[in-house]
Amino acid sequence: MTADSEPLAAGGPAVADWRVECRVFKDPSPDQTTSSAVYSTEIVLKNQVTQISRSSQKRNLHPDIACDWDGAVSHRHAKIELHPGGNAFLFDLGSTNGTMLNGQLISANDPVRLKDGDRISPGGKTALIIHGPKE
Repeated sequence: MTADSEPLAAGGPAVADWRVECRVFKDPSPDQTTSSAVYSTEIVLKNQVTQISRSSQKRNLHPDIACDWDGAVSHRHAKIELHPGGNAFLFDLGSTNGTMLNGQLISANDPVRLKDGDRISPGGKTALIIHGPKE
């Protein structure tokens, strides 16, 4: 599930420090617990930029985290950027339905610093749980 984005430069954040647990639900779920997920997988963030969206052959879009099962996710929805020093930031890219972080809608194109345990909800059937360095 990783694209050919630009790899992290030497001296950048430790790649293995940031992972995303992707949980998929059959129906929009208010609690989105692991036990109600129909699919769950973990993705190691290997690139400086990780795209979160739906795929499109026609538009030549091949995101790192492809949420093709969730119609509420835009084709250009959000991204996670890893910055030097080990910080990770979430950006909503002006998506149609917005991006929730820990139940709060974030502003488009305004970076929000991520921390271990954060929950990103790009759509009603998708939960992305951030696993990063402990603070």
